[in-house]
Amino acid sequence: MLIVSGVIEFDPEDHAAAEELFRPLVAETLAEPGNVTYGFWADIDQPGRFRVYEEWESTDAMAEHMGSAHMAAFLGGIGTLRVVGGTGIFQHTVTDTTQLM
Repeated sequence: MLIVSGVIEFDPEDHAAAEELFRPLVAETLAEPGNVTYGFWADIDQPGRFRVYEEWESTDAMAEHMGSAHMAAFLGGIGTLRVVGGTGIFQHTVTDTTQLM
């Protein structure tokens, strides 16, 4: 399993525009084969800052996602927004999972 997590920071004035780009991306990605979960969550203390979290069954499934039309549309859309502080998104390979609670 792959986990992708991180942060994207937009200019606070672009917060709503970023949310509008996330909605169709999340809906289409959740329907993709091999996707376990996918989402963006706003930081309650810093407008424009979003947490990213994804789980994928395989690298092939994630590669298909990265080549999808909805991902291309999203990347084109965020290219019109002002990114501040950059992005920090990381991929983790998981070999074992244990329930904590």
